[in-house]
Amino acid sequence: MLIGTLLYSVVIGFFNDYTHILHTRSYSITFSLAIVLQLLTFATLYIKKLMVKRSRKFSGARGKFALVFGVWIVLFLSKFVFLWAIGAIFKDSVELTGFVNILIVVLTMTLAQRLLQYVDDKLADK
Repeated sequence: MLIGTLLYSVVIGFFNDYTHILHTRSYSITFSLAIVLQLLTFATLYIKKLMVKRSRKFSGARGKFALVFGVWIVLFLSKFVFLWAIGAIFKDSVELTGFVNILIVVLTMTLAQRLLQYVDDKLADK
């Protein structure tokens, strides 16, 4: 959680400085937003894991459909929860321009986190 929050803070900072997708009023808001997004991402991945576990009860095509649809719906609807939570918590301190843009921010954060995990694993092997 700590590394993820710090990484999210860096990614949000870059989006704040170099794009018009995301704007935060101050660094403390950026860091607070990183904490909120980390918690929301953790909750989303936990719910996704529960959906995968639940869909394993079904077999064949029904099980595959339950798995794909369940994971898709959780990931799709979570972005609306993200937007609502950001709006409710930060009000005018954070400006995020649209649904597609939050997908870009979250995708960038996820890729950065995967890259960091990959580098950490490679360094641990040596």
